[in-house]
Parts: sequence; C-alpha cells; structure tokens
Amino acid sequence: MTRRRTKVLRPLDWAFPPQPIERELLHVAADEPADRPPLLFVHGMNHGAWTFAEHWMPAAADQGWDCWAVSLRGHGGSDGYDGLRRWKFRDYEHDVMQAIIEMPRPPVIVGHSMGAQVVRRVLQRYVAPAAVLIAPPGGRVGLGVMTRFARRQPATFTRALAARPVQLDDSDLFGPEMDAAAARRYCDRMTPEAPLAQYEVMVRPQPVGARSPVLVLGGGEDALVSVFDMVAAARLYGTRPHVFRGMGHDLMLEPRWREPLDLILDWAERTTKR
Repeated sequence: MTRRRTKVLRPLDWAFPPQPIERELLHVAADEPADRPPLLFVHGMNHGAWTFAEHWMPAAADQGWDCWAVSLRGHGGSDGYDGLRRWKFRDYEHDVMQAIIEMPRPPVIVGHSMGAQVVRRVLQRYVAPAAVLIAPPGGRVGLGVMTRFARRQPATFTRALAARPVQLDDSDLFGPEMDAAAARRYCDRMTPEAPLAQYEVMVRPQPVGARSPVLVLGGGEDALVSVFDMVAAARLYGTRPHVFRGMGHDLMLEPRWREPLDLILDWAERTTKR
C-alpha cells in the first residue's frame, strides 16, 4: 500500500517562515460536552472571529459543540494591522494551522468566503475530521467573483487593482431579508483587507481535492459568489452545494442564520461518527 505524506511544513516555510503574531482565538465551550471534535471557524474578507460569535458559536455550544474562531492577522482582535500590505494566503494558512495546534482535539474546520479558500489550502496539509466551505469563491480560480465585483462595484474594483485595501458593504454581504440597521452595525465592524490576499482570492489557482469529507453551502442571493461558483467548488470535492434561497453572502449573520447552522451541525454529527 502506498502512503501519501502530508506536507505539514513546505520548503518555503522553512526558508521564509510567516511572521508570528498574537492571534485572537475566541472560544465558546459546549454546555454539555459530548464526544465530538470541536469546531474551528475561519472568517472571510474584512471580517473577524466576531462574525461567528454573534450567533453560531453560542447556538452550537448549546447543542454540545465546543466552538473556536480565529481572527486572521490584521483582522478582528489579532495583531498584524501594520503589516496589512504584505500578508498573503500563506500567512493566513499559518494562522489557521497555529490555531489547530492550540486546540485540544483535531477540529472540523468551517471557512467562509476568503476563509474557505484558506481552508482549502489548509486541507492539503491537515486531514480534518470534516470541513465546511461557505460561499467558496469559485472552483480552481475566483474569476467569477472578480467579474461580478467589477460589474457591481467598478470604483471599488479599480481600487483593488491599484493594490488598495477593499472594504465590502451591505449590498455585497446580505440578502433582501436583512434589516438595514443590523447590516450597518455589522459593516461598521469590518476592517480593510490585505491587497495581496484580495488578488489571491480572484486569480490564484486553488488546491483541488482533500482527504477529508467536505460540505459546500451558500446563499441563493449572494452578490459575490454565484451558485455556479458554488457548484464548481463542490465538484472538486465530489459533492453538490446546498443553496439557501433568499440569503446573501454572510449566512452566519442573516436573519435565518439558524438554518445553515443546523445543516452544518447535522452533517458534521453524521460525518464524524463514521
């Protein structure tokens, strides 16, 4: 039998290791601990760990899931804002891998948007009990996201091409059911994104396949990631996406946030018991 070796540390990491930072790692303990792997949430562009602490982490903890969420460098309560212009996906990968190391058990990783792309790369180095990709930007590359963004927000897209940090707004993130006041409150917590990571979301080829079971889901009214992109991403993992009609890009903050969470928890429960 041929065994495939996992490349936990690549030669580039040996030669030029990512700069260590102080990371924000939020934790909500399960109310009644069960024999399950913990959940690790990885946020998307402009977001932070707070995105999941708003609804999903407390609700999942109520159902016996130990929940953690990491803020990637330059986001949320993590350090790294001063290095925003040089951070790339490999730095974000490092943050996620370090968070995994700090956890008591190997976690199920849940990545949203740009965080889903980072998770895809982590899955090449870490065999997770299971993984969830929420609104992954495309299959092998995110050209569809780039086209949609350029059509909807030409001025912001031009800013991205000029290597300026981009900030998404409520029209990018939420569906028609979202309350305007809540959308503004969430957008006020967003932070600018690293320009190099922005490019990588749109044009860098992403890894294909994983040795972990993968679930793909997204919103039917997502202004950034089309259902076609979700289908393309899911095919790379031999599955089909679950699409929530009437919901936008940020499923975890939508008024019907419990529906996708229930799907994730039910799937993770069944999958990790195999």
